[in-house]
Amino acid sequence: IMKHLFFFSFFPCLLISLLNAQSETRNKGTSLSDTELSVFSEGNFEGMPYRLLLPLNFDKSKTYPLILNLHGRAGIGDDNRSSLRPWSRVFTTDAWRKKYPCIMVAPQSWDSWSIYRETIPTLTQAQIKTFPKSWQEWSDRFDPEIVSTASLTMAFLLVDKLCRDYKVDTKRIYVLGHSMGGFGSWNAIWAAPERFAAAIPSAGGLYPWKDVSRFKDVPIWAFHGADDPTVPYEFSQSIFDQMKALHGNMKLTEMAGVGHGVANYGFVFEGDDASKGRITHYSSNRCDKTENVWDWLFRQKRK
Repeated sequence: IMKHLFFFSFFPCLLISLLNAQSETRNKGTSLSDTELSVFSEGNFEGMPYRLLLPLNFDKSKTYPLILNLHGRAGIGDDNRSSLRPWSRVFTTDAWRKKYPCIMVAPQSWDSWSIYRETIPTLTQAQIKTFPKSWQEWSDRFDPEIVSTASLTMAFLLVDKLCRDYKVDTKRIYVLGHSMGGFGSWNAIWAAPERFAAAIPSAGGLYPWKDVSRFKDVPIWAFHGADDPTVPYEFSQSIFDQMKALHGNMKLTEMAGVGHGVANYGFVFEGDDASKGRITHYSSNRCDKTENVWDWLFRQKRK
């Protein structure tokens, strides 16, 4: 009973946070064709637009894993189209859907993928100087006045709804995303590591004051272009270094010569290519060394 009382008392505040963020609406559109878009049904959860992909020949009596697919900044809006970024094209093919039957949800955010009432702490210059160099260069973004949109919390509630509506294998819920969605993937496993069986953050990062030990047991496969001019490679490297020290479960695929568009490679990845400088690093011997990214993902199961 208390759980339901908490939800109903907290939900109006969450909705206000989301509505306050709608000034960020962009609706840049999607590169997916209408045919590709039609594979995803449209929905709206308490003001949050989302797209839903069901398996080919969906059988409501069967249990399926679920993927939470988080868009980048170009997906911000409320048109329920822009959220499907180019990497989502791979999920629309019959071949992929046949090989990897799953439920996928792609919610659309009004801004960053943040947790309800998440705040940025007031930091001293001495504290900032302990951060990786790339984060020090981003320190002008550490604004304690920034208000959380709570969209990641809303996405969690949406996943909970889908778990009630469908037979979801709750031990095989995954999160992935690119750029802002990569940050969101890191934030998701930081905020709720117990929810996820694995994560694939692409060109993302995690605020350096957040404790990575919270998700050291969550299997992670991160992708990052070594020449990314938008989100520095060091953002992923610094997390990997900490995970290595913790004997955590993280793979990091570094792609030489690749900029911010690493999602074009990561979400179709089938193995390293040393001749192109595409090398996967392992934080410990706990890592599953399966080379195909989707084979790897669907092998992961929460204990």
